[in-house]
Amino acid sequence: MKLSTAMISIALFLAGATSARPVRRDVDPSLIPEFGFQSGINPTGTDDCDGAVNGADGKPIKIPCACPPDRQTFIDDLNANVAAGHAVNNPTVEVSFPTDNSQASQLARLNTAAVTLQNLNGPGKGCPVVSTTFSAQPEGHPGRPASPSSGFGASFQRA
Repeated sequence: MKLSTAMISIALFLAGATSARPVRRDVDPSLIPEFGFQSGINPTGTDDCDGAVNGADGKPIKIPCACPPDRQTFIDDLNANVAAGHAVNNPTVEVSFPTDNSQASQLARLNTAAVTLQNLNGPGKGCPVVSTTFSAQPEGHPGRPASPSSGFGASFQRA
């Protein structure tokens, strides 16, 4: 009797251990692109501020003063999107966050960061990419002006 009770206990323990879901880890924060800019720069009094990107006229493009969001809110949203495999607030947009150092993986991480930023509060209801230096970062130098060959044609100011 004691042997059968022990065997049942072991069987139940093993069944519980094998059916547990694997723990999903958050992405490494050091791999998440930096904004390269802070919110609230030069407010106009109408809830818009200077963005990280200068327009064709050489003046900063206006953005909501709350953009970009605080870093931890952004990281939390990015982790949720990566865990889901898509933008939680815009499920038709798939995301990935590879962790190797290939150029393709770096661009995928940058794309996921941009998607997260632009969909913080619903489909297309977030912060514009021009509230960051993300579009200059494919060249590998956050905050560096994009070259004409990069296809980004905007210049950046430093925070």
